[in-house]
Amino acid sequence: MLRDRRAGPVAPPAGVAGPSRAWLVPVLSALFVPVYASGFIAGKIATGHMAVPTVLLWRFLIALVVVLVAVLATRPAMPQGRSWVHLVVTALLLQVGQFAFCYTGLAAGVPAGVTSLVLGMAPLLVGLLTPLVLSTRLGAAPVIGLIIGACGVYIVLSDRLGGDLGSTIVLPVLGALSMAAGTLYQKRFNDDTPVATSVAVQMGTSLVVTAAAMPFLGAAWLPADATGWWAALWLGVVNSAGAFVLMFVLLRWRSTVHVSSLLNLVPAVTALAAVPILGEALTLHAVAGLAVALIGMYVGLGLVTRPGRRGRTGARAGRA
Repeated sequence: MLRDRRAGPVAPPAGVAGPSRAWLVPVLSALFVPVYASGFIAGKIATGHMAVPTVLLWRFLIALVVVLVAVLATRPAMPQGRSWVHLVVTALLLQVGQFAFCYTGLAAGVPAGVTSLVLGMAPLLVGLLTPLVLSTRLGAAPVIGLIIGACGVYIVLSDRLGGDLGSTIVLPVLGALSMAAGTLYQKRFNDDTPVATSVAVQMGTSLVVTAAAMPFLGAAWLPADATGWWAALWLGVVNSAGAFVLMFVLLRWRSTVHVSSLLNLVPAVTALAAVPILGEALTLHAVAGLAVALIGMYVGLGLVTRPGRRGRTGARAGRA
């Protein structure tokens, strides 16, 4: 997610008073991280009970139904002309590509914590590639942060690349690349499209593409058991619609820096939650690598400042 240099908070929407927001924002922020991280846990469970195409089909279908309710309630403007094509391309990259690679990696045995950590590098990669795509100036922080973050990922994987992971680690890497490409494409061509419209078209496109591919992939159309249904419902309602609502409320009331700092906590929360829920091991390599990767992500987002700027940054943080 790209950094927003706004100094102050955004005015609350109509009907939400300032004092109410003072306690509501911390609550929503604390809720956002586990809701977002739960997608990796639920994805791991889902891919253990059904084929990846089936997971994708029901994630997109359930999310589309939820988003269409929002579209009917808010009645946003519809895309015009080439906007439809750009939204379709974005869907193939940001939705189909990202989650197909991510879930295939989870099904192949890549741990949920490792998957979350690798995909967590995508926002910094977006920052690194932004000058090439959007003609925006790039500071040193994204480059340094990406290097530090990559070192953290390597520490996590260093004792497993030659063992149980092997080449399967390429799958979440491709997912992160697809996520970064889709984010840049969305920013370049769909930035003026209403959010609800954009998400609805993307989910609809992803659903059509997945459904068209199902007969050729030999996957079942329905989850095989109750656990699969619960995982699909969680991915569609909580992780897709719920995380989406929380993210955009926080973006409206605060800034992208606030949301990006929350996203930096997702890999650590996922790794910790995966221990009791999925039985994944939390090794010393994983703890050390997560710590280094988190430092890299914060550096890359410019949240680590020089001593001379600390006072002004602290004041801004206090207001955010």
